[in-house]
Amino acid sequence: MSQNYAVYDVRFRPPFKGFLDCVMFKNKARTIAHMRARGMSPFPALESQRLEDSVKECKEANVVRALVGGRGPNPMFDGAPNEDVIELTRLHPELFRAAIAVDPLNGKVAIDEIRKYAANKMVVAVVLEPGLLETPAYFDDVRINPIFEECQSLNIPVIGMFGPISGPDVGYANPLPLDRVAGRFPKLNLVAAHGGWPYVTEMLAIAFRRPNVYLSPDIFMIDMPGSQDYLKAINLYLEDRFLFATAYPFNGLIEYITKFTKLPFRKGIMEKLLYNNAEKLFSRDK
Repeated sequence: MSQNYAVYDVRFRPPFKGFLDCVMFKNKARTIAHMRARGMSPFPALESQRLEDSVKECKEANVVRALVGGRGPNPMFDGAPNEDVIELTRLHPELFRAAIAVDPLNGKVAIDEIRKYAANKMVVAVVLEPGLLETPAYFDDVRINPIFEECQSLNIPVIGMFGPISGPDVGYANPLPLDRVAGRFPKLNLVAAHGGWPYVTEMLAIAFRRPNVYLSPDIFMIDMPGSQDYLKAINLYLEDRFLFATAYPFNGLIEYITKFTKLPFRKGIMEKLLYNNAEKLFSRDK
C-alpha cells in the first residue's frame, strides 16, 4: 500500500460462521450494489467468502486490529452469535477484538451475559441495537438504563447503531436519544456507529457537547452527503473522538483506507484517526 499507517478498524465483519448467514454475505448482489452506489468496488474476499482471504487483506492494508461486533437475531439483518466473535479472537488474537451484543431489554439476563464476557480481555465493547428488536425501542429507553449502568461500572464502551437502517424507519438514526444517554451516564463512553447519518449536523452538535461521545461514520465518511461536515469537525474539535471504520464488507480495506488517507485532515492527526483513538478507547489495560 501507499500508506504506512497502522489501522484499527472498529467495524469489521469477516466471512466467518454466523456472519455468512447475514444479509451482507448471503446477498452479495445487494452488498455490491451498495458499494457501487457509493463509488466503491468489490474485493476478493467478498467473492470467495473465506476468512483467510480477509485476514490476508488486513495484512496487506496494514490493519493491525479489527473490532468484530456480535449481533442478536433480528428481522432485518439476521444475527451473528457472540461465541463466533469470541472464536475469532482465539483464532487470530493479534488481529481481532470482540464487541459482544446483548438484548438491551433483557435486563438481568443481559447484565449477566455482559459480566460473563467481560472477564475475557479480548472483549472490549458492548453492542446495543434496540431499533432492530422485534418490537423496536429507542436508545434512551429507560428499560436499558441498568445495562448502561453496568457498562459504566465496568468501564466498557457501548456501541450503538445510528444510521439509516438502525430501525424500521430512518428516525432511529436520530442521535437525540444518544445525547440523553450521554447526559445520564457521563462516565460511560458511547460510540455512534454510522455517525448518526443522515442527521450529521445534529450528531456533530452532540459530540461537541458531550465529551463521552465518539463518532464512527464509517461508510458515510467518504464522498457522501455530509462527509465534509465530519471532516470539518475532525479538523476543529473531534480529532480525539473519531474512530476509523470500514463497515467491512461494505468497503474493501485497501481502497477505503487509501481514499481516507487522501482526505485533507490537519497535519499530524492521521495516526490518531486511524489507530490511536481506538486503541486508547478499547484498551482493557486502563
